[in-house]
Amino acid sequence: MSLSDIAPHSPARRTALAVLAGATALTATACGAAPTGTLNTRAGFALASDDVPVSVCPAEGETRFEGDEGLLVGAHFALRIECVASFTEIPEDFQLEYLLGDGPDPYAPPAGHEFTLVQFAPEPGVEAPYHTDDLTDLSATLTIGERTWDFDGEVPAPGAAYLVVTEEDAPITLDVVDSERTQSIDMRERTREGLIQALYNGATDTVNSALAEGSVDGYATSGSYEYWFDDWKYATQFTFTREVYRPGQGWVAEPDRAVLNVEFGWLHSSSGLEWAIDPQEALKVSGPDGALTAVTSEYVDEEFTEGVWRTFYLSYDVPADALAYSLVFHPKGPVEWKEEGVTLPITGDKAHELSVSFE
Repeated sequence: MSLSDIAPHSPARRTALAVLAGATALTATACGAAPTGTLNTRAGFALASDDVPVSVCPAEGETRFEGDEGLLVGAHFALRIECVASFTEIPEDFQLEYLLGDGPDPYAPPAGHEFTLVQFAPEPGVEAPYHTDDLTDLSATLTIGERTWDFDGEVPAPGAAYLVVTEEDAPITLDVVDSERTQSIDMRERTREGLIQALYNGATDTVNSALAEGSVDGYATSGSYEYWFDDWKYATQFTFTREVYRPGQGWVAEPDRAVLNVEFGWLHSSSGLEWAIDPQEALKVSGPDGALTAVTSEYVDEEFTEGVWRTFYLSYDVPADALAYSLVFHPKGPVEWKEEGVTLPITGDKAHELSVSFE
């Protein structure tokens, strides 16, 4: 056999050897040491529970929201942020078994990511002024990084907790829409926007003044006749409320204002005598910024056997943070005896100085 007969087959043999050598190398690698790496809890992993009866965060520390900085209140909801925390390993001083169960702790998140925990207070400490019903327009959105939870007709439940694997320092926000007004909280920056301020300032309860009590006499002459009455007693109390929302009507004040309502009763007539008063003349109300002018003034009469009991209703537009008010009530005459066509000036009238506070 000549060399020329062998030469054409040589390249084919070299190629076959090269392929075999490559296969051997792969086999050697596969049979060597196992690859090294880290198991991670994937980005976007999330757990949530609205049935957590305790605070899962430590009793003290920077994770907790102090005072009212985590409070949101509307006409139909009230909630408070208990705590917000971010970490790469599950801390030992957190009670996360209420959220994670009895299983092992999850693996650490990927590089550049962290666990972010949000819990709402099991006891918010405040109540919504009104209950929700079929007509209530209420919704909320909780956002932790790229993960969101939407709530329709409700807000996150007391004690509800949420754990998410997010990018480091990812935004954490809650937006609540109550009857077309949105209130928001940025839990990273601990800032709130759109607050209905009167719901965060002072009490929302009804406040009553002390009694304004007095007695007057009346006397007049007409021709040779004398007309008089003695000891017309009165005892009047003023009932104050502040409001920003009315069921069936909606919001009645701007977010930084409130409506101050005043109600009081008056014996308008009795035994043929009529003592009519102008409520805006008889009652002067002042707040921190000075005298107030009534926006509305109405009354309702209730008739009884010998006369009429009149209830007055006045309303004032006030700043949301105005909580203390002073009153001067001075019911002046005259008194009318209409059947006789006589006007009787009075004596013994006086000004009553009172005060009320929502602090």
